[in-house]
Amino acid sequence: MVAWLDVAFYGLSVAVGLGAVAAVVVWIYAFSLRKKLRDRLLSWENPAFGLPTAVLFMLALAFLSGVLLGYAFYLKYPSTSQVAVFWRSSTALFFLLFLETIVIYGGLQIQNMHCLAERGFYHIRFDWSLLKWRVELIPWEQVYDYYVHTEAVLSTFTLIFRDRRTISFQAPSYLRSSIEQVIDYGREKYVFLWRHGRSVTRSSSES
Repeated sequence: MVAWLDVAFYGLSVAVGLGAVAAVVVWIYAFSLRKKLRDRLLSWENPAFGLPTAVLFMLALAFLSGVLLGYAFYLKYPSTSQVAVFWRSSTALFFLLFLETIVIYGGLQIQNMHCLAERGFYHIRFDWSLLKWRVELIPWEQVYDYYVHTEAVLSTFTLIFRDRRTISFQAPSYLRSSIEQVIDYGREKYVFLWRHGRSVTRSSSES
């Protein structure tokens, strides 16, 4: 029994240590990405992050259940027994695992966002070969056109660029109107500057 308790306590301690390292790494990447996203006009969580969210929620719920169960077993045994000491320590370790899961979720949520800026669309992707975030700000003047497909609670936007590239992203349907306004504003501002800029340049050269 004592040997089993030692193994279980060691396993929980290792899990807490790995969780702490994971939380630090996740937030280093989160801060690194956030610094690259300047002048954000509109941002929302990537709908594809729904599955990791569910997994992390279940983990957090399991760890919280471990806290309650460990505390219940701690009260069951005499406080001086080795079993009671184990369950008291396990309760603290499960609580740390619960907190680490919440912290990791917060860091991952920051890294799973779609962002629009006044100047353009942020194309965010993770480069696994270099283990770093790649952020490309695509100016609105490069967007030739776009179309939207709405199905259920999600809207899929496809941007068509002047070099014939296309990029698609998803957003909750309730944000469709706001996103369209941002895209239209950016494209119309470019058209206005392009037309009137040429007129001003032509008038200046003629005078």
